[in-house]
Amino acid sequence: MDKSATVLPTSFLKEARDILGTKGVSVAAEELEPHLEDWRGNYKGYSPALLKPASTEEVSETVKLCARHGVAITPQGGNTGLVNGGLAHGEIVLSLTRMNSVRSVDALNNSLIADAGTPLTTVHEAAENADRFFPLSLGSQGTATIGGLTSTNAGGVAVLRYGMMRDLLLGLEVVTPSGDVWSNLKGLRKDNTGYDLKHLFAGAEGTLGVITGACLKLFPVPQTSTAWLCLEKAEDALQLLSLFRKSAGDTVTSFELMMKSGVELACKEISACRDPLPNEAPWRILVELSFARDDLAQQGMETALE
Repeated sequence: MDKSATVLPTSFLKEARDILGTKGVSVAAEELEPHLEDWRGNYKGYSPALLKPASTEEVSETVKLCARHGVAITPQGGNTGLVNGGLAHGEIVLSLTRMNSVRSVDALNNSLIADAGTPLTTVHEAAENADRFFPLSLGSQGTATIGGLTSTNAGGVAVLRYGMMRDLLLGLEVVTPSGDVWSNLKGLRKDNTGYDLKHLFAGAEGTLGVITGACLKLFPVPQTSTAWLCLEKAEDALQLLSLFRKSAGDTVTSFELMMKSGVELACKEISACRDPLPNEAPWRILVELSFARDDLAQQGMETALE
């Protein structure tokens, strides 16, 4: 890569500091490094500067600044991706991690509004404190942010019942490439007024704008029941899923297929981990059903397994 092609205009950093303050602008290698490498070390990027706005207004002014100077942007959340999608290759890194607050929780409307840089775990905790449940769950939830999860239309382990991130959105707040702010955080479920633009931004990976906030769907806290099964052939997993759906309907929340060798590796590395059914079958299935009541959860799983 020709790194000289990414030299910033002379006045750019001064103007950026005027907008973001000294805490919001850095060219120091030690501060840039965590934003320019995936956690496995397989991919590395390059950027002349790290910009960290603390509000939607600062994102808007930063995008306008970049547009005036012709400076390209790579928006970044928690940098938990593994496929080089969130790393800059000459662009400035626009990190949303300073925007990390849950703005509001409406238990009656089953909704929550959070900044784009809010970690998924923080959203889970805010929902739990209101006796509600946000269903998106994945291994990187302590670091992955709402903006990044929305931009990549993340799925998680409960996608069978609750859908992708796009399905969990009630509204978005986005800074467009011109620096204008488009906001629809009303949390209204029945809304047939014009184009549903939030669905365009979800999954666009920052190419249509920078997500700065999201209104998310919450649910009553479910009661769950899980089962751990062994399979001889991976092809049988789809048939088994079909049988569970026929018996348990949309209470099937999660259905994860794993190789025995992968389970053994996890048990080797994690002292508290063990295989509940240590037989020679090469495949394992973890299935979860969820219900409104605890007694129904146990009964539903027993019925499905018969």
